[in-house]
Amino acid sequence: MLPSPIAYRRRVLANGLVTLTHESHKSPTVAIQVWYKVGAKDDPVGKSGFAHLFEHLMFKRTRNMPDEQLDRFTEDVGGKNDAYTTPDVTVYHEVVPSNHLERLLWAEADRMASLQVDESNFFSERDVVKEEYRQGVLADPYGRLDDALEGRSWAVHPYKRPVIGNITELDAATLDDVKAFHATFYRPDNAVLVVAGDFDPAQCDAWVDHYFGKIPRPESAIPRVTVKEPTRKTARRLEVHGPSVPLPAFALSYLVPSQRHKDAPALQILDSILSGGEAARFHQSLIYKQQLASDASTGADLRTDAGMFTVKCVTAGGKRLDALLKATLVELEKTKQQPVSAAELARIRTHLLVGVLNQKETAEGISGALGNAEVLLGGAEKVNTSLTALLAVTAADVQRVAKLYLTEANSLLIRYTTGQAVTVPISPKKTAPKETAAPPEEQAPVPASPRLALLPTLTERTLTNSLRVVHAARPGSGLVTLELVVPGGAGIVEVAKAGLATLTATLLTRGTSTGKSASQIAAQAEALGGSLGASADWDSLSVGITVPVIKTVQALTLLAEVVQKPAFAADEVARARAEAIDDVTQALEEPSTLARGIAQRLFFGQSGYGNRLGGLPSTLAKLTRTDIDTYWQQVFTPSRATLIVTGDLTAAAALALAQKHFGGWQARVLPLPTPKVAFQSVPKVVVLDKPDAGQAAVLLALPSLRRADVRYAEGEVANAILGGGYSSRVNRAVRIERGLSYGAGSGLGARRYAGLFQLSCQTKNESAAEVATLFLDALKTLATAPIDDAELVARKSTLLGPATRAMETGSGLAGTLSSHLSLGLPLREFGSLLAAIPTLTEAQVRTFAAQALAPDQARFVIVGDAKQFLPALQKAFGPVTVWKKWDG
Repeated sequence: MLPSPIAYRRRVLANGLVTLTHESHKSPTVAIQVWYKVGAKDDPVGKSGFAHLFEHLMFKRTRNMPDEQLDRFTEDVGGKNDAYTTPDVTVYHEVVPSNHLERLLWAEADRMASLQVDESNFFSERDVVKEEYRQGVLADPYGRLDDALEGRSWAVHPYKRPVIGNITELDAATLDDVKAFHATFYRPDNAVLVVAGDFDPAQCDAWVDHYFGKIPRPESAIPRVTVKEPTRKTARRLEVHGPSVPLPAFALSYLVPSQRHKDAPALQILDSILSGGEAARFHQSLIYKQQLASDASTGADLRTDAGMFTVKCVTAGGKRLDALLKATLVELEKTKQQPVSAAELARIRTHLLVGVLNQKETAEGISGALGNAEVLLGGAEKVNTSLTALLAVTAADVQRVAKLYLTEANSLLIRYTTGQAVTVPISPKKTAPKETAAPPEEQAPVPASPRLALLPTLTERTLTNSLRVVHAARPGSGLVTLELVVPGGAGIVEVAKAGLATLTATLLTRGTSTGKSASQIAAQAEALGGSLGASADWDSLSVGITVPVIKTVQALTLLAEVVQKPAFAADEVARARAEAIDDVTQALEEPSTLARGIAQRLFFGQSGYGNRLGGLPSTLAKLTRTDIDTYWQQVFTPSRATLIVTGDLTAAAALALAQKHFGGWQARVLPLPTPKVAFQSVPKVVVLDKPDAGQAAVLLALPSLRRADVRYAEGEVANAILGGGYSSRVNRAVRIERGLSYGAGSGLGARRYAGLFQLSCQTKNESAAEVATLFLDALKTLATAPIDDAELVARKSTLLGPATRAMETGSGLAGTLSSHLSLGLPLREFGSLLAAIPTLTEAQVRTFAAQALAPDQARFVIVGDAKQFLPALQKAFGPVTVWKKWDG
């Protein structure tokens, strides 16, 4: 059965602006999106990355708004905003309480009509984008491969310019380019406005007409890319190197038609057949059975003018790149030689249906679907027909497009290994004095009275075997989320067995004692439209799945089986262990991952809380089946477990199903240890010298509080002021004002028995000492300087808004409940944090900061190319402990 269609209204204003609206009163929120038909393909010649840089600049000053005013209108009232640039479009999107709709429409119209960027903003934000480039391309061990795949796949079409650009061409951009770009592309006849959620349609139309209707339509034509990418007739082969590639990799691209072409649906289905989930062919063959790959994925990257079908594979530890490439090509050839099975098609179709149901749960999902349909698919009506087109794809269609496009002559192959990487030029920093803005010509509208969000009604029952069942209804969604959570987690694991909790979670879905194999479990879960996922954190393990409500019984049957009857077969243990080692090997090339791991070990010492959550290669290699089985028996027992059921199911039905599938679960109750926490003495500054690092990771850490601490709400507000969100003090100092990082943030890190506060970012190596100084200064100020009332109210809102939005969907609500219960908090206190935050005073927050976030307790861990920052670091902080390596 197809989901009900999305109802919408489409209007076109006299100036050419297309508006799409969808009314829904499920939640007192509204989503606003503005889609501009301009992307990276429209970058000025020789200035790649410009459209994306311009996206950043759209958050700066306008005729009537100061810099970052959009954040005041969104983040400060509990909403959110962001933007993204693709090769074809740039999209600005917000979600706010619905009483703020008029003000957001005014703001979007204002920046469409009157952006006013000065050199100070331009230089600073360009530096931010350079840091984003360094973080995504240079510091990421596989970033250079992704960059090469994008840049080398196209011969003449401007798609060959990666969205992020590069340092040299970003430096070539000027303020005059900004002004010309805005005048050329940011106009009403090149935009689509989408509004979805809780509003009155007539009132919304009136606001749109008033604020957007007065923007004139320019007389000039909008320039469009007319270049046609020629057919690729000869295979291309390239070698690309990174300075320290953890495991060799390769990427393939095949040129394919655009997203509006008749073959687009079949290419999307082919993508899902090959790599859409654990039951897909690549995972089953390359990762699971042959164990040649640690990662294997495909992508149907379909764009407005043309597209490419991509393949990216990373070798498994000890395996040869040539062997993986050969096996991958064999899998691709199979799709040409024989039709895909009916079971595969059925699995993909069910997943597509669930994807649409998930999308329809929120106003944000619906607004995104409407914008995508109107701008990229050729018309808003496609929001209700694109699924039908995908479901109509046959096995013959999939085989035909594979034969037609996945040919040797149409291929680009990039091999990626360690070697001499292309040198990135030094980019001199530019600054300019801030211009004084003229007084605004008009004021923003005042928001109306809010419609309050209501917490869900929770029902709790206990089965005869002491298993708790917690239920929360989300009627009308068509979906049900099932999640079983047990206390324990990685915190109770000894140092020598770090990674045991995560490995055990992985193996729960890798076979049962009833004879069901890992492949069968994955296939069964995905045939239901879900993905059976198991994970571990510091204090708990959980297993869950989201499915259509009509599949609830089958999903609960499968969940009960993997929880109660895991096999932990020797071959599966060996396979999962090898996969985990490969994952960790790759992760430990990332500066931020290393910094977090070092900080945890320094502060928590030999406690389980000091382990890396996923373990280390040295500890994972020694884990045995006995270790896993013993840990499972210790943790998984009904008397300590909770089954969470959310979605389109009544409490009575949930309880009856729980009794049927879990009521007979019996297990010995073994003692459950608690983490032994004793904070260690830590050097003031520890540096891990990583000469090949594309950026430095700067991390400030200090002992924090456990989640049940009565001061937790105060801590959350203090953290929100310091580093929680885009407008926090640290991100403002590091990113917005100085352009030193793509983003800086902090978290209390409160676990069940202790916590570790961490404040961190990545920056170019030569800026590490400057960032560390800014971190410490911000911490000192928080404890000593008064907090402005407006800032206090705004930062509280940044906590309340996301918390309530997370509960709009069944899966989000289940995750929130799981987190709450795994930290040992009573169910009756669910929602108490939301009630406590508004009551906190400035004095309480500042007192907490002085006591619990004392600057003299702060310690630094910095991972990067030490020769570029060590002298400045020593000058600022005195003696520094330098390590050449870290093994955990």
